[in-house]
Amino acid sequence: MSTIILLTAFAVCSHVSVLAQKSPKKVSEAALAAEIQAMLIKYDAAQIEFHNGRSAASKALWSHSDDITLSGGAGGAIEKGWKNVSARLDWAAAQYSKGTQTDERINVMVTGNLAFVVRYEHIRFYVPGKSDESERNYRTTIIFRREKGGWRVVHRHADTMMTRQTPR
Repeated sequence: MSTIILLTAFAVCSHVSVLAQKSPKKVSEAALAAEIQAMLIKYDAAQIEFHNGRSAASKALWSHSDDITLSGGAGGAIEKGWKNVSARLDWAAAQYSKGTQTDERINVMVTGNLAFVVRYEHIRFYVPGKSDESERNYRTTIIFRREKGGWRVVHRHADTMMTRQTPR
């Protein structure tokens, strides 16, 4: 019986310890807003790298957990988990070269350990090996989670449906 009690106490203490490691300390709303604005500056810089064929800076901003998701602007399956999202980011970045990007932020909201940004992204780039400039315009939603190491991307959705379409 005492073995069961000790094992139960150990399990509870271990669980509390894990939760304490994953939960960042509480900060004021103003501090959270400043943190997410700093993250968005990093995110925007990483997007320029991404549209020049380099995924490393973008990948460094993502959470590496199994619950992250990516609905990429090129369509296809929704990727889930770091392994799949990481591979998709590498593939997608390889589709771009000599890229520039401008954004129109529609909304940024921070609440507790979650934040999101809704925006339009306007990208001018060259497809590797092609001589004509291309353009992509996306509607995007990016969700961030405040983790022990700071804010990390946990979801991104992008699509090219820039004009309203009647359902058929």
